[in-house]
Amino acid sequence: MAWQKPEVNRITADINTLSIYLRSVKKFGKTTLFRDVIMEKYGDPTRGLLVECGAEVGTALLDNLNRTHVDTYQDLVDLGNWLITEKGKEHNIEIVAFDTVDELVLMADKETIARYNKDAQKKCKSIKGAFGGFGAGSQYSANDIIKPYFATLKKAGFGIWAIAHTSMKTIKNKGDIDEDGYQMLTSNLEKNAESAFGDIFDVTLTGVIDRNMNTKYKEGFNGKKIKENFVTDEVRKLYFRGTSVIDAGGRFADGSVPEYLVFDKRNMAPEFIETVEEGIEKSKTDFSPVNKKIKATEKEEIKSEEEPEEATDLGLFGEEDGNITPDLTLLKKQIVEKCKEMGGTKNATVKAAVAELGNPNNLSTVEDAQKYLEFLNK
Repeated sequence: MAWQKPEVNRITADINTLSIYLRSVKKFGKTTLFRDVIMEKYGDPTRGLLVECGAEVGTALLDNLNRTHVDTYQDLVDLGNWLITEKGKEHNIEIVAFDTVDELVLMADKETIARYNKDAQKKCKSIKGAFGGFGAGSQYSANDIIKPYFATLKKAGFGIWAIAHTSMKTIKNKGDIDEDGYQMLTSNLEKNAESAFGDIFDVTLTGVIDRNMNTKYKEGFNGKKIKENFVTDEVRKLYFRGTSVIDAGGRFADGSVPEYLVFDKRNMAPEFIETVEEGIEKSKTDFSPVNKKIKATEKEEIKSEEEPEEATDLGLFGEEDGNITPDLTLLKKQIVEKCKEMGGTKNATVKAAVAELGNPNNLSTVEDAQKYLEFLNK
């Protein structure tokens, strides 16, 4: 590749400039979100493309979705060449989503095995045996196949989405004394593939479904009580920022995006696009004297136009029907932040709280949340 002279990067507040690594539990609505974003942004399904990979086929009930299917690494190469060479001719695609990258990684692994076996005296049958083993095969797959492929599409000007599933994993950081590590919701990919997507994608978003449970007991065999849990309601949340138990984050500037976006509407595309593009806009930096003066003037004008308000500090409380009542959402948020400050489950108290009282994000009553806080503050 020819050397490029340095130039100052200027970012554009447009979702099609981002590469988005989107993971969640099953049936969260990842593919639906992609379809809705394309329709909301462009009003034309052909401006986006969903690439179904391998055994992933789940678009039968998604109307207005421009899609294709790939089964092999060569299919991916052919698709990439077509996207780049035929842009503005056969298509006007702006954003491409790969669903799911679990299957795409398998294609890359097969290509790695084929490349290794081409010249190897001792052939291998699995990725574990390629290039001498000890993870060398998966490293090659990640660094020499996956990364270059997506980097080429990004440089060609396409917005890229990588759709994946999640799994609870035990995380162990180098140098940690805690031999057990700590539990975190992250990708279900192995570490080399996960690292590849984390490195080359601008943002990593993680979708979860918080379920409130109601426990009942019924009479069992020999008079023993049988515990049964019933889901009373559930809330879908897409995390932009990581917590002590959820892996998420990206290159947005601090404070430019919320911790999570609640998915409580059939079509979340408008709010999602607004959140992302506002996050890009707020991530811009301009420290020139002229810009500082303009911003200071604007701030003074806004301040002078605002009506003076009586200072209030409700903290963890909000008014409801004239009464001051605790807010469960804010209590849960405070618990998560408290756990983070204490070092997550590497801290003995936090670890004990999770073991005895469960995941703080799953607390269903104010009383349970207050009990959790009391436990942490012992």
